Parts: sequence; structure tokens; C-alpha cells
Amino acid sequence: MPMNIYKEDDGLKFGTWSDEVSKFMYFDSTKEILNRVRLPEDIADFGGANGLLKHFIPNIVTIDKDESKNPDITADILSYTKYYELVILRYVLHYLNDYEVIQLFKTINAKNILIIQFENNDLIAKYKNSVNEFKYFRTTKQLQALLPLDIKTIYSKEYIVNKEFYINRLGQEEYMPHNEVLKGYYL
Repeated sequence: MPMNIYKEDDGLKFGTWSDEVSKFMYFDSTKEILNRVRLPEDIADFGGANGLLKHFIPNIVTIDKDESKNPDITADILSYTKYYELVILRYVLHYLNDYEVIQLFKTINAKNILIIQFENNDLIAKYKNSVNEFKYFRTTKQLQALLPLDIKTIYSKEYIVNKEFYINRLGQEEYMPHNEVLKGYYL
């Protein structure tokens, strides 16, 4: 099943919004998490979108099926098998159903994997806010059931998703505030 590309996710400005939640998710937390792992020379950003990780890792190779974001390599990460010392999956798993997540971990050809992903323990609020798109949001327990058994949690921080985030992300004025947990997992 091919991953969908939503119009809300298109383009080079994705993730560069100026609200506090976006700054935390796409910049501040990323810097903290990356400081907790060894960064080799040979790194791929699976689902690398518009190359935001290049702010932190200039030599990273971005791989995404969405051509509108100008990835280094346009490919479907579910079948991409080139070897990398480190593969980073940042905010990718909610685009995949459970079967695809399991398949992705079987397909990834890497020495190490870093996952940066939000978890939603209030799925009712998250789905209410996610208008015009369908994604596979998961609770902590649901996500961890899909991850490789020997993966380690290296970062965890709870935050509140606010109105400005939903205005920037989806153009939505009505929203239900909710908590999320941002996690860093390393294998």
C-alpha cells in the first residue's frame, strides 16, 4: 500500500512555522536528540521531506517519495534498501499503517536507526484536530508494540499542542488542545 501525500504536507515550508510547538518539534528537540547519538558520515533521513535535518547534519541524504520537497533521492522508503550507517525516521511512522511499520523495520538496511516520533495518549483530541487528512496516530503503548524489541528510549518530553500549531499546520482555527509525548528511540 503506497503512502499518501497530503496537501497539508506538501512543499518546502513544511515544519518551518514560527509557533512554539513547531520550533520545539522540528528544531529544539531534534538538536537535543541528535546530541545523544553518534553521527557517522553515512546517514539517511527516510521520509526526509524538505531536508530540515540538513540544518543539523549537512551531509545527510534525504529520501522521500514527495517530489515537491526536493529530496536528494525520490523513492519509497518501504522498499528502499541501500545500506547506511544510520537511518533517521523523524515524524514518519504516523504515515504508515501497522503492517507498513513492521515491514519498514524489516527493510531498513542500517547499522543503527534513530526514531523521532510523537505519541498521542489522547487519540480522540488528536483525530478531532486532524481535519482533511488521515494518519495513523498511536499511543505510546501502540507505537512501542511495533518497534524492534531491542530499541532504547533516549529522549522523552511531554508538551501541549496549541492553537497556533493547528493554524499553521492545517489552517484550522477550531482545535482541541492536547498533550503529546515526543520520543527519541535508538537501535
